[in-house]
Amino acid sequence: MRPKKSVKTALKEVSPKSTQHELIECDLEFPRFIKELSDLETLELDQIEACIEKIKQMTWDQVYKTSSKSQKRGLNWEPIEAQVTRSGKTIASIRVSRKFRARVCRDGKFMIFISLHPDHDSAYNEGGREDL
Repeated sequence: MRPKKSVKTALKEVSPKSTQHELIECDLEFPRFIKELSDLETLELDQIEACIEKIKQMTWDQVYKTSSKSQKRGLNWEPIEAQVTRSGKTIASIRVSRKFRARVCRDGKFMIFISLHPDHDSAYNEGGREDL
């Protein structure tokens, strides 16, 4: 006869592990994002690649702390009201260079890059509903 597990032990086995304090992995494979990257000038591409390398050294906790109305610093993570993927994930905007913002969403430890926006307002005017 197996010994009974405590409720706490049983919940640990069922609950998914939090990725809040793990390093972020970047998913750059969304077709629209790939197309927009391919259209960039070399300097712009270098700036975005440098930002992605910085993101890979951050945790989600650190990314969320860059969201601030009073201090515009770092990535400046901003969830976009009324924009979600088809699977219901919130779409956010992040600063990837002085010129560009990117629309992204979170899937566990992954930051999925959806699109690039040199016109910052256009990031907020998208419709959402991407097939992710």
